[in-house]
Amino acid sequence: MRNSSDVLIVGAGVAGLSLALRLGAKGYRVSILQGNEPPPVYRPEMIQPAGLQAMAELGLFKSLEEVSAALVQRFRFDRMGGGPLCQVDYRVLSHATPYALITLPDRVQRLFERSLDACPTVRVHRNVRITELVRQGTQVAGVKAIEGGQEREFSACVTIGADGCGSWVRGALGIRSQVKRYRNGFLGMLVKRPPEFGDLPDQVRYYLGQGQILGLFPCLADRLCLLYMAPADRIPTMGQEGLERVKQHIARVEPSIGDALRTIASWEQVSRLVPMRVRAAKWVADGAALIGDAAHACHPHVAQGTFQAMEDGKALAEVLEDEYVWLWENGNPLVVRLRDRIFRNIGDRPHLLQKVAATEAGIDPSPLTFAERLQALGLCA
Repeated sequence: MRNSSDVLIVGAGVAGLSLALRLGAKGYRVSILQGNEPPPVYRPEMIQPAGLQAMAELGLFKSLEEVSAALVQRFRFDRMGGGPLCQVDYRVLSHATPYALITLPDRVQRLFERSLDACPTVRVHRNVRITELVRQGTQVAGVKAIEGGQEREFSACVTIGADGCGSWVRGALGIRSQVKRYRNGFLGMLVKRPPEFGDLPDQVRYYLGQGQILGLFPCLADRLCLLYMAPADRIPTMGQEGLERVKQHIARVEPSIGDALRTIASWEQVSRLVPMRVRAAKWVADGAALIGDAAHACHPHVAQGTFQAMEDGKALAEVLEDEYVWLWENGNPLVVRLRDRIFRNIGDRPHLLQKVAATEAGIDPSPLTFAERLQALGLCA
């Protein structure tokens, strides 16, 4: 059995689906191959202003506003047990959408899929297991796969690997890559939003400790998404006692959600995320290409994954990673004090707060200048 198309996309995440939308709108025949349906993911899907702009270009912005989502304009950073550090406010931005929207990943996924239903030249094949890369001479001509218990060949002029950090396509193409597994992972939980959060629905709260992070994200109409950082190598071995210890620590950091955490009774209600960084030696081969996390995955700090998937921006990934990850997660007491000093100095300088807001929002990814870095360190006025 054979299926022929102009473009074959392996992977049905935001990167692959957004590419399919653009090609389908131009009348290209597109086949999308998706593996088994993933389990529910209990983590926030934050779409920053730059991502909202990209979705508007895809004709999805109006539909996104109709999805149950929380509109967020403020990001508050507190020291665990030590009071406020600073607050980043998107309302200072000169942008059409000076806010972020937060929902769940499956809501965004379904939004793209519904839009693809209106593209008659695009077809999504689900529960497909790829077995082999097909070549004609040196050129990639498609893949062989098992669909519905039968082997099929999917041929195309171009084959796109949009299949995530552990990309099968990247490996089959023999493309060298550096894949880094970060030492810290995140536990995601979805709980009912406490009444105490009702007066500040537009605010994300980050609690930063010594090698510790807790993020509280308004999500949907009455839900709160929690992200709790934990050592990645310990996450798979945490039993029920480990889950209870995590809940107790979260409740100590933010007592108002203690009651809501009682609904989290098992690991089936917790998502486990281990961030990866991928840097491929090249993104193209004869008849094939890589996009999204398959080509250049970055750390989820600052929540630019959706925008990066749509824009496929390597430069943005490098800016976010180099500027934030090492400083945020460090457990060295000296570095932690330096980090807190930087946050406080930024919080005292409106022009630096605006610069940070523009960077986080993806509007202006240019790093701080040398003079601005000195100001953030408190070494000059």
